[in-house]
Amino acid sequence: MKKTLIVLTFISVMLTGCASTLPAADPAPSTKKAEEITVADTDDNEEAVTDTDDKEEVVDNSADKEETEEPEKATEEVAESAPETGDAARPKAIVWLGDSLTQGSLGDEDDNLANAPYVRLSRKTDIPVEGYGFYGHNTHDIFWMYKDEKHCNQEIDPDKVYIFWVGSCDWCPDEGPNANTAPVIAQIDEFLSQYGGVKNYIVIGTTSRWRLGDLYVPINKDLAAHYGVHYMDCIDIINKYGYSEDNTHLSQASYDSIADAVYDKLKALGYI
Repeated sequence: MKKTLIVLTFISVMLTGCASTLPAADPAPSTKKAEEITVADTDDNEEAVTDTDDKEEVVDNSADKEETEEPEKATEEVAESAPETGDAARPKAIVWLGDSLTQGSLGDEDDNLANAPYVRLSRKTDIPVEGYGFYGHNTHDIFWMYKDEKHCNQEIDPDKVYIFWVGSCDWCPDEGPNANTAPVIAQIDEFLSQYGGVKNYIVIGTTSRWRLGDLYVPINKDLAAHYGVHYMDCIDIINKYGYSEDNTHLSQASYDSIADAVYDKLKALGYI
């Protein structure tokens, strides 16, 4: 009986000893197990995450990391080729460029800046609005003064939206009115082509003021044909709300309504 107990005890000890050494004899954890350990976010698994074998698994996946970077590059390329009539990115600012009409002038060199159309526009959106109106200046000089370091010292920025209300002084110079739109269109196109190209913009048509007569019709027709969806006509608004006393500049109601129409146009084009 005693011999039997001794033998059984000996066998039990041997089995226990073998069982305690089994984990050391196991092969390294599988890749699947290593990934599960790495994903687990518990204090018990911190040592497993820092294990040498697990680190080697992460390094081996560097090729997978490079592959995940490619879609980001592809996304950027798609963004660059997006339609010109809208941009998902929020613009830095809206810049309204023009002559005395942009100033909201009521005539007699009255700037009326507090009631300028761009000021009204700024109250309708949380995007910063900048207004640059140059009384009596043609398109070339407006753009030059906007960029010149001794005047406004501004750079053309493709991340901004531009509103052009120019040409009034080009079509009604001292030598007499004309309907030659080529120089004005060329100046606007040159502006748009700089610094990588401005894609987001609006071109407002000219007015039917007394000095221009019916020449506004072919002028606006040319602008509409050249700029397509970027063109905005203002004749109907002026016909409804009228001019100021000098019959050249607009009434305040006309300026306000044009600002509202520009806001609607910005939304329609997807700029805001």
